[in-house]
Amino acid sequence: MVIKGIIVSSGYSFGSAFVLNEKKVDLNFNKITFDKVDDEIKLFVKSHIKTINQLKKIRLKIKKQNKDKKLLFDGYIMLLEDNNLKEDIINLIKNELMYADNATNIIIKKHINDIKKIDNIYLQDRVIDILDIGKRLIYNIKNLDFIDFNFSNIKDKIIIVTKDLLPSQIIQFNLKKIVGFITELGSLTSHTSIIAKSLNLPAIIGVKNITNIIFNNDYLILDAVDNKIYINPCKNIFNTLKNKYNSFLFKRKQLIKLKNLPAITTDGHEIKLFANIANDKDIKFLIKNNIKGVGLYRTEFLFMDRKSLPSEEEQFLSYKKIAKLMKNFPVTIRTVDLGGDKFLPYMKFPKEDVSCLGWRAIRICMDRKDILYSQLRAILRASVYGKLRIMFPMIISMEEIFFLKNEIQKLKLQLLEEKHDFDDNIKIGAMIETPAAAIISKYLSEELDFFSIGTNDLTQYTLAVDRNNSMISHLYEPLSPSVIHLIKYVIDSVNPDVKSLSICGELASDERAIILLLGLGIKELSMNINNIPKVKQIICNNSLSFAKKLSTDVLSKCTVNDVLSILIKDK
Repeated sequence: MVIKGIIVSSGYSFGSAFVLNEKKVDLNFNKITFDKVDDEIKLFVKSHIKTINQLKKIRLKIKKQNKDKKLLFDGYIMLLEDNNLKEDIINLIKNELMYADNATNIIIKKHINDIKKIDNIYLQDRVIDILDIGKRLIYNIKNLDFIDFNFSNIKDKIIIVTKDLLPSQIIQFNLKKIVGFITELGSLTSHTSIIAKSLNLPAIIGVKNITNIIFNNDYLILDAVDNKIYINPCKNIFNTLKNKYNSFLFKRKQLIKLKNLPAITTDGHEIKLFANIANDKDIKFLIKNNIKGVGLYRTEFLFMDRKSLPSEEEQFLSYKKIAKLMKNFPVTIRTVDLGGDKFLPYMKFPKEDVSCLGWRAIRICMDRKDILYSQLRAILRASVYGKLRIMFPMIISMEEIFFLKNEIQKLKLQLLEEKHDFDDNIKIGAMIETPAAAIISKYLSEELDFFSIGTNDLTQYTLAVDRNNSMISHLYEPLSPSVIHLIKYVIDSVNPDVKSLSICGELASDERAIILLLGLGIKELSMNINNIPKVKQIICNNSLSFAKKLSTDVLSKCTVNDVLSILIKDK
């Protein structure tokens, strides 16, 4: 039997199924008497403190292994220490005469339901975090072990199969015997998926009814490359997958060898490969892997998982750290791109029918000058420590650029008066992610130093397809002729020989598109760090002359199927 899901961490795993069925907890729905109220509140407070201490211990352990994962538990502790959550539960115990476990369950469910009502992908994925906290609280109230998985008697390698995995459960597993994960729930952007990926273990999520299909000790092959899960496969399939696995390992080793080599086509044209990052902790990995620039620093992650906006000083220290570590390599800092599907719990956002077309990105910064000024001042102050560049997202007009450049000049004068140093020649650029920006790219190029085509949003807006809407997700195709022609228009308008122009969306690492983009005239690509070796290999195995011929063929086609038939055939 073969089943599919969503790949969150690629690779191959061979092992016995270890099915984790969630332990049932019986809540006490009865009413307590008045004389028991204080005892029940004391039980909750004691369990609340115990939960915070448990998470702090996990955080301390994780800090030594991976600082990125530590941030998740910082957020957990912050949520638990929120007085509103604590007071809501105590009030239910006191006013409704509820047992602590039932009161906690009700408040946690209320928080989850409130979030589910908001049309926001980022917040939807935080449901799992609140669920994690709630379950741990209830287990402590009931005096139960939160993790009850004993792998000590298991001799074979195992693949965990479960409805869902909470981040704090994954962190505490004995990973020596675990070779993969399969879950029924989860999303690509959830903390659970992010942690599973960071462990570098193959993982497939979103497999419907998985715990009723797979049973303990079933032999599994987890093919998280072609997205297949084999249950008790025959010998021929086993041998075939073993060969694929060995080939996969060989290719991975070959990619590692490319680490110190430039991305040069077979006819001698070098393509710059930069990384997209979300925080300053990614920089050490860049340096280790000889990646010579940051094409996109998504600064909104500085603003998340906290109780208030980051100060100018906090931002300055983060940007300074990146600048110093990257030395003379370029670091493109995108001003905070909030709204759309990225909201802050401490900031009020309007309710919008189509948030991706609403109050977001540069529109927020232009309205909220406090956000814009503190970020720009921080970037300018840090610019003397390296080669920083400022990039504005969601641009649609020249008026926006005139306004923003004028604001930068005002801030430079402020900094001069305050005796702060800054790079007076700091480069200023824009994301080309709206059809409006693409169409006026010729005029934008007269005012700006560089550009980055954000193909994710450009595709969404060009095709009028909400990429987060499952009903129409099949229409979201960045290799649509309309998108390709718009990219070509931008390239011809901006002229990459004169101005720096890169692609920083998912298309930059799409194997189908890389040679096409080179043929269209792109000389810089920026992508997720892990995709750079694969992209480099494709570039090194092809010529620019072939890429130009390919792009000419593609530009002559008017349907997606015709485009894909060329790209897949020649990939």
